[in-house]
Amino acid sequence: MEPEAVATIITRKHPKTGKTERPYRDKQGNFVLGDPAFGSELHHRENAILTTDYDEALRLVRNGFSIRMSAGDGTPPSLISAGKLTLSDVHEPSPDDIPDGGPLTPFSRDEVMHGLRKALVAKAAMIARWGSDEAAEAFLGFPSSDDADPSEVDLSRFRSTPLIEAGYDWAFQTGQPEAFHPDTRDHLRSLMDGGSSGTISTLSLMADADSALRVTIGTAFARWKFEFEPGSLLSVRELAYLAQMTEVAARNALAKAGIKGRGGIENDTAREWLAQRQKFVPTRTNLLPIDRS
Repeated sequence: MEPEAVATIITRKHPKTGKTERPYRDKQGNFVLGDPAFGSELHHRENAILTTDYDEALRLVRNGFSIRMSAGDGTPPSLISAGKLTLSDVHEPSPDDIPDGGPLTPFSRDEVMHGLRKALVAKAAMIARWGSDEAAEAFLGFPSSDDADPSEVDLSRFRSTPLIEAGYDWAFQTGQPEAFHPDTRDHLRSLMDGGSSGTISTLSLMADADSALRVTIGTAFARWKFEFEPGSLLSVRELAYLAQMTEVAARNALAKAGIKGRGGIENDTAREWLAQRQKFVPTRTNLLPIDRS
């Protein structure tokens, strides 16, 4: 008979509140640990050890690393030394015991890629309307029509596919955001400009400001501007993208904070405001400009 599998969980009972604290994940899905080799400077963010892997975090704790812990009640997480933590073996850990990870995204990658398929169907319909059915079929990979099934589109045939995938990862800081480069941004802008057209009966999601596809592209552009063009003013819409809010909600939140959106918002002001937004996902430290990393 095989031994029953167990999992090791990390907890701490807060000495004042009595609440049970568990490992905290930051907005990018990382556990945040402190290397004792840094001594009194281990609390500094630049010295933090980040990992999305719970088993790796557990291994480091066992080796004397501190880890940020939270009671999950909205109070700020604290870096707790290994000696003050309790490691317990349990047979059925709850979701709270080992927090699920990953950065916040407003919609799935699959939803965005389905939007790209719809945009390609719309593009093929336009080619058929202004070119020929043969040209549209050569572009799409199968006969084009206004009611063509987007799920039949083979995305591996299109250069736009890796652009959208890189844009998604950069926009929401998931997967491989490092794949997004200046050339990627420029090609994506050209794609958006050229892919917004369709026919009266087949509209492209590139032209729909609220579609997952368009929001992804807009967020990717906004994040690039936010991090690499600090002298440029940010629009309310760009801040809404980064905060994962509607433009109306962002405008109201800015007004409540005493920030005027008309004419644009300066980068430092935008940065302070975004830091207080629950769904804002900061750019990974290793991808920031040298003077800010």
